[in-house]
Amino acid sequence: MLTDEADTIGQRTREAERARPEHGLSLPRVSVVVVNYNYGRFLEACVGSILGQTYRNVDCVVVDNASTDETPQALSRIEARWPQAKIIRRAANDGQTPAALDGLAASDAPYVIFVDADDLLLPHCVSTHVFVHLSLRVHVGFSSGDMLQAAGREVVLGSEEAFNRVVTGKRGRAPGRVRPYRQQAGAVFAADWPGEGVDRAVLNRLRFVEPMTNEWVWSPTSGNCFRRDALDLFLGPQALAGLRTGTDLYFCLGVNAVSGSVLIDDALAVYRLHGGNIFSKRPQLHNVLSYQPGGAGDSNDRAKAILVDHLIDRAGFFVERGWTPFDYARLLRRMDCSDPDATPSTPRWSARSRVATQVLRRFPHVEAALGGPIARGLLFVSGAPYGKALRPR
Repeated sequence: MLTDEADTIGQRTREAERARPEHGLSLPRVSVVVVNYNYGRFLEACVGSILGQTYRNVDCVVVDNASTDETPQALSRIEARWPQAKIIRRAANDGQTPAALDGLAASDAPYVIFVDADDLLLPHCVSTHVFVHLSLRVHVGFSSGDMLQAAGREVVLGSEEAFNRVVTGKRGRAPGRVRPYRQQAGAVFAADWPGEGVDRAVLNRLRFVEPMTNEWVWSPTSGNCFRRDALDLFLGPQALAGLRTGTDLYFCLGVNAVSGSVLIDDALAVYRLHGGNIFSKRPQLHNVLSYQPGGAGDSNDRAKAILVDHLIDRAGFFVERGWTPFDYARLLRRMDCSDPDATPSTPRWSARSRVATQVLRRFPHVEAALGGPIARGLLFVSGAPYGKALRPR
């Protein structure tokens, strides 16, 4: 039934696009990048959910990490059924992040959604993300939609635990920060939009997540829609090539840190629980973690350290573009984490603070961006000994 509805609305959208005035405008394209490793059994359903969206200005890029299961056969069927999908076959499995970056480089749409191959997008997912972005008066770096949790063929939960902490609270409400987007058919646009399938009332259920938030409050990978220009701000570190998992944490924490984000209180995607998940091996239960922190596949500590290093490296860039040195030092302090490179011989203060370790190591660079007094103060509040904070050179 949902597929029939999506096909009907999609047909109307395609007809409107063909009728678009010669010099008219269109809605933004959205690139959906699917990262796959040995999820061949889920892959066709995932791609079908992307190319069956009610919003039709969608590109689909599938990146396979040298899978050893039935993925090659699934990819061949995808190519036959959906020739518009772009397929990238990597020679080796280097992890989630390098594959996601390959997919990002192979696309050029102004909005990007990364999707795990074992997940599904609901038919109204992309249209809702686009409607929200075009309606915002605060231009955040990404939107995060809620996700259903499904085991086998059954939906077992209707929302995300971390997401719920913000949605059920009082902070971040949207009044005054949205203006419902609409366009009318005529000399500029070929069709009215939003039309059927877009819930305008969703704007009443938004929650803004302010910059400097240092805890995870979003949906996992497939629930998030990024502005490409926001992602571009965080593409520099060479260390990303070695980050096997934690891609969503790196980009969500980083982009939100400087530009903020918005939560959409509507289920837009489906998270499959199948026993092989890294971060949700079972349905979420309040006050009970559904994964083992630091267990196999958990690269979150490394992702946080790479983010801290990148923010320090680009301190001058961001200070020149609106951040005051004092507020940027506060941002670095908020994003601080333990140092995953610490050894038993590392001083305790250094092991506890990646910021203190890296600022001391790169003090001339940080001093040039923030000024000497603020750079020394940052060292001190991050736990560096008084002598090192006073004479860091």
